[in-house]
Amino acid sequence: MSDMIEPEELRDAVRPVLTDLRDNTWPVPGEDGRGMDEALWQQCAELGWLQLSIPEDRDGLGLGIAHLRVVYEEMGRSLGSVPYLSTMLAVEALSKAGAQPGVAAHLEAIAAGKCRAAVALADTHASLEVSGEGKLSGRVADVLFADVADILLLPVRNNGQHGLAILPAGNPAVEIRKRGLIDLTRSSADVAVSPVDAGDLDIIELDAGMWASLLDHAAVGLACDSTGATEALFDLTLEYLNTREQFGRLIGSFQALKHRAADWKCRAEVAAALARQAAMRVNAKDAEASATASGAKFNACDLFAAFSGDAIQLHGGIGFTWEHPCHLFLKRAKLNQQLFGNSTFHKERVARLAFDETIISAFSPDSVRA
Repeated sequence: MSDMIEPEELRDAVRPVLTDLRDNTWPVPGEDGRGMDEALWQQCAELGWLQLSIPEDRDGLGLGIAHLRVVYEEMGRSLGSVPYLSTMLAVEALSKAGAQPGVAAHLEAIAAGKCRAAVALADTHASLEVSGEGKLSGRVADVLFADVADILLLPVRNNGQHGLAILPAGNPAVEIRKRGLIDLTRSSADVAVSPVDAGDLDIIELDAGMWASLLDHAAVGLACDSTGATEALFDLTLEYLNTREQFGRLIGSFQALKHRAADWKCRAEVAAALARQAAMRVNAKDAEASATASGAKFNACDLFAAFSGDAIQLHGGIGFTWEHPCHLFLKRAKLNQQLFGNSTFHKERVARLAFDETIISAFSPDSVRA
């Protein structure tokens, strides 16, 4: 199926829909945030965006992250307020579950737009625990879009093994407490699970490679969200520089501002290229996929945050106002830096993957003393 749909053809279909939904403007929400964009989620279902990565044997399109990255970029570009990334992460996890009961029903519900998912990963979140009596309980903080999710996929540890427990949001044992976010375009919540029989739940068993694959997906998704948003904010900033006059001249003609804009554009192109490369490697299950995904994540998210701060300056006095959308980009950038591992986490992951641990151990203090 991937040979039948070109990623850029998909972009040509996605971007106009997102632009039309925000009415070609940048509406700024109140201090409580925008909340779930129900109209956009409905469009995701009706236009088949939720079916992109569902396996073909489950009536999906069977496409990979090489195509999903286009939607992630466009969601970032439009500051989309829907749990698209977390739901596509859930699709990947559910697709690894084999013939476990209920999995097919969840995938069908997701494809129809009737099921939103929130996902936490063992590498970046706390895990639920299974007691000796077989009771699952615990608390997982900072789960993106958990407050609007229909199912929660939460990491669970049992006898040293990690899996993903599938918990309906309406389960009486589940308490979801929404928390405030600096980002006004998305939401997050803490999830507490009272003791419940683990045997009554579907738990997806994942090995180390599967966990790495999910983390790679999350990293690439956030990198693409950041590059898309950076591109949109750059266009917005460039338009302002070519419109605003000072001392009888367009401020975009000032050499200092031209140099700043050119520098940001070059850095943004590099980040976008790395994100695309990461998506291709993750899609192909390349040996360097994880390192490239983590590299793309911290590079794109850090650039997005740095440029968002400077874009406020480049917009002058208007950039500091609540009514201007600059702060929406900056706040989304700050959250992107933290989601599914901050920059330090991903830099350390790249280092671990790039250097042979046997070589590193040869230079450890114990080895030197020996």
